[in-house]
Amino acid sequence: MIHFKENEFKMGNELVFDMMNSDLLESLDELRERVGEPLIVTSSYRSIEYNKNVGGAKNSLHLSGNAVDLSCNNGILRSKVVFNALSLGLTVGVASGFIHVDNRNLQILFTY
Repeated sequence: MIHFKENEFKMGNELVFDMMNSDLLESLDELRERVGEPLIVTSSYRSIEYNKNVGGAKNSLHLSGNAVDLSCNNGILRSKVVFNALSLGLTVGVASGFIHVDNRNLQILFTY
């Protein structure tokens, strides 16, 4: 990885970089390159218990290391992330304070 460090992928205080899907990590690096600004990972791999505790979906792609949430609280950055993630074939979920990105088989765009 060029733009991210292993310690940016955490589940609470536990490092979970090794649980992340390598294809998604490559896409995140390319996304960061295209956006041209730092991207802050607020959620990555989750265990079943941790996912329940944070209110995650029962079949969340975070459970398999195939999803991240990125901090995003302004429209300009949100636009850059959404446009570039979609152009990379990633699925995007838009919330007011973050953007969910995953690499599911069928690309979709959704809101929270």
